Amino acid sequence: MNVLKPRHLTRWIGLSLHFERKGLVMVFDDRAWCEAEYNPRLSVSDASDYAPKWDEWAKASRDQYPFEVDLRYGSHPRETMDVFHATHPKATLVFIHGGYWRGHSKDVFSWVVDALLGKGMSIAVINYPLCPEVRIGDIVGSCRKAIADLWHHHLSATEKSNMVVSGHSAGGYLTAAMFVTEWEDYHLPATPFVGGVPISGVFDVRPLMMTTINEQAQITGESATALNLLAQHPLVDAPLVPMYGALESSEFRRQSETIAQLWPRAEAAIGVPDRHHFNIVEDIREPGTSIYQAILRLAGL
Repeated sequence: MNVLKPRHLTRWIGLSLHFERKGLVMVFDDRAWCEAEYNPRLSVSDASDYAPKWDEWAKASRDQYPFEVDLRYGSHPRETMDVFHATHPKATLVFIHGGYWRGHSKDVFSWVVDALLGKGMSIAVINYPLCPEVRIGDIVGSCRKAIADLWHHHLSATEKSNMVVSGHSAGGYLTAAMFVTEWEDYHLPATPFVGGVPISGVFDVRPLMMTTINEQAQITGESATALNLLAQHPLVDAPLVPMYGALESSEFRRQSETIAQLWPRAEAAIGVPDRHHFNIVEDIREPGTSIYQAILRLAGL
């Protein structure tokens, strides 16, 4: 069986699926390479500036817009969500924050409502437990519970009729994970969403086992296989629009492009010019950007 080292993968990005079908196996055995590719703090010089800025934006948004705060959907203290209802709602965005499953909270990302509320889009911002207290699979379960609770208890029929899911980084993975969910088990329609927009997601988490991220994420060989969304078939029959920053590493690009190729209803992945791993998510609050337009288009707005 042929083996392709991921550090030599860049020139094969467009052909990787073809070679996998012929028995090619990717091997992630270079810790330094995996760290450089999957730890964006190493490549973005001002990475530490974003969280304080986002905190300020989030506080301003919570001061400006009325919302339902800390709605509980589970027993864990972090299983809560905030819901901002549009004045005349026509759709809903469910936003799942990032932080490599280890950090951040919904309170850092309230600003995702800034440009969308006025378009008639209600927004739910989900909180979830973090690694290492829980595992990624547990976080997937928390997000599923949150969406089910939102659907059954907090949204009008109109808000539910055009629901879009989006998330950044870890939230990008969790967005796609919502598409491999048996929603009828939660007493929802099999396809409760009209679309999803994962932003800078890592959909095959196996390379993360070779990074310092795994000190807290604690991914094992067994769990990595179970969590690999590139090896799963979506159960939700709705479009997925993967986004990544054109300034991100080759692996972040490959992850989005691969899920776009593999999932039958996924649209072509979009590499957003002049955006890296941290500033790309800010486009959600900027009218006219690719992310903003994709969310509105999927919602029919």
